[in-house]
Amino acid sequence: MNWKLLFPILCLGALLAFPAGTWAQTEGASNAASTANGAAAAAAAPNAAAGAPGAAGTMPASVTPVQGIGLDAGAAPAGETESRAAGLLRFASNAFSGAGAPFMWAILIVSAFSVAIALDKVVLLMFKTSGKDDGSLEEITKLVRAHRMEDARRVADRLKTPFGRIASRVLSLRPGHSKDELQNVVDEAYLAETPQFHRRLPLLAVSANLSTLLGLLGTIAGLVIAFEAVAHVAAAQRTAALAGGISVAMATTGFGLTVAIPTLAMHGLLGGRADRALEDIEARMAVLTNVIEESSRSSHGATRENTKQGTRNAKLEDMVTAGKA
Repeated sequence: MNWKLLFPILCLGALLAFPAGTWAQTEGASNAASTANGAAAAAAAPNAAAGAPGAAGTMPASVTPVQGIGLDAGAAPAGETESRAAGLLRFASNAFSGAGAPFMWAILIVSAFSVAIALDKVVLLMFKTSGKDDGSLEEITKLVRAHRMEDARRVADRLKTPFGRIASRVLSLRPGHSKDELQNVVDEAYLAETPQFHRRLPLLAVSANLSTLLGLLGTIAGLVIAFEAVAHVAAAQRTAALAGGISVAMATTGFGLTVAIPTLAMHGLLGGRADRALEDIEARMAVLTNVIEESSRSSHGATRENTKQGTRNAKLEDMVTAGKA
């Protein structure tokens, strides 16, 4: 993933999410207005059952209906009952436009950053590094044992995986190399390919912790609002103000944990996947290195034997020539 594009992607996500928050705020205001009108009409109607204020079925004047925060103060009127999922969604949407909006938007930006990192690692670990190497390793080792290094290198080039690129560099060594030269090339190629497996993975853990802390900060802000309502707001509006502060605390805490839990789980899963991929590469390179060393020793042994045989033949020719003379 091109990380220069990350900031524009986050900005685009914020621009797309802002209309949703505005719509949620408008819907909440509309619902509150309609509920207030209904409450006023009900208060104006004669109470045939009680006949006096404060009788059963009449709401006390000090209790104000709580609207737009997802908390049910009582049974909903007929025809206005909504599902729990819809109520929860409305509650979360309204949280982006109230006192907890700064914390909610901050957590949303952190979540977008976490999704970008997770997608980058998933593409790398699931697709770019998991080529079909199972049969290719055996093919490469057979070619190396047959001293066909160039053919083995071409097979490694076709893999398009970290193991293939490491093997290609190792197989490009000149004939007659020493064991130290081989090990140096293996180390250099390994260090050039493997850091990408764990790169930026720690940022997922940081994002999870940051989401949790931002949610906790929103919780503190909501509790401050609630305590201010208890201390300074008039009794007629105290219930609504108190419920508003509690809703800010619950919304920010819930959203922070909703982002943090899957992010932390993804960090663990991707970290384990990266470790297994590195172990697989190390095992394959150990096999390939041993085969190259065996091939090199056998090649050197054959060269020395051919040299000795050539020397013996030369001596025999000299003896034959001297005898004829």
